Amino acid sequence: MNRANYWPYIISISMLSTDGFAEGVAYLDTKPSVVNAINYDQSLNINEYYVSEKLDGIRAIWTGEQLVTRSGRVINAPDWFTHSLPAIMVEGELWAGRQQFSKVQNTVLDLKPDNEAWQEIRFKLFDAPGHLGTFEQRYEFLKRYCESVALRHVQCVEQRTVLSHKELDDYLESITANKAEGLMLKLKHEVYHPGRNHSLVKVKTVQDMEGLVVGYKEGKGKYQGKMGALLIELSDGARFYVGSGFSDIERTNPPKIGTMITFKHNGWTVNGLPRFARFFRIRDPE
Repeated sequence: MNRANYWPYIISISMLSTDGFAEGVAYLDTKPSVVNAINYDQSLNINEYYVSEKLDGIRAIWTGEQLVTRSGRVINAPDWFTHSLPAIMVEGELWAGRQQFSKVQNTVLDLKPDNEAWQEIRFKLFDAPGHLGTFEQRYEFLKRYCESVALRHVQCVEQRTVLSHKELDDYLESITANKAEGLMLKLKHEVYHPGRNHSLVKVKTVQDMEGLVVGYKEGKGKYQGKMGALLIELSDGARFYVGSGFSDIERTNPPKIGTMITFKHNGWTVNGLPRFARFFRIRDPE
């Protein structure tokens, strides 16, 4: 292994029984410095990202010596589980399958590891902060590592590419139909940057809703003289603008006031409005 491609991650452990922590729970003196995801935005250049399933488990960091949560809590895994993990910092999801979070939580956070329960846990590796390369290079490192150790409980999260936001939407709908949580996007050519930034993006479940067209916002720039956004009213009276998802033809000849449309969105804002709403189609008359 060429150590020039990696940086060391030095840790120390403190046994804490005060300040709100359970007695006997160990924490790192300093939390691991990891990247945190931003929410998906259609302004992203989707061709610059890898796409993978968002796993519903517990995010874990292998420091090179210890397995910990992102808050720095030491995970008491059996020795066989961590024995062959690499000498550099990697991170992944402790996972037992879709919609099995409670099983993971009950197993992983036990102070005394239950060897039988741990047999059902997988460490799904999705990044290697200890590697100095781009994510594309880090992904290749993880694939080679997982192939070399060939362990049932240590697996590399598969990354794929999509060519458009529509293809991303289609992929999201297909996996969430099978009870997956969502998708994660990783910037291919970015080195590891801790903190909340555009190198890691989460895409939550796409939902369809219907709303009534009650007004327009005039377009600006390249949309000057065309419709910029539709003012939509929901069944509860809430109003907001939908400004993306339209073709040039639809912006030139927008849906008429009083028309019901279907739009897609990714969850809800803190104000209770659809997040990242985009036009899908005019609702077929009943």
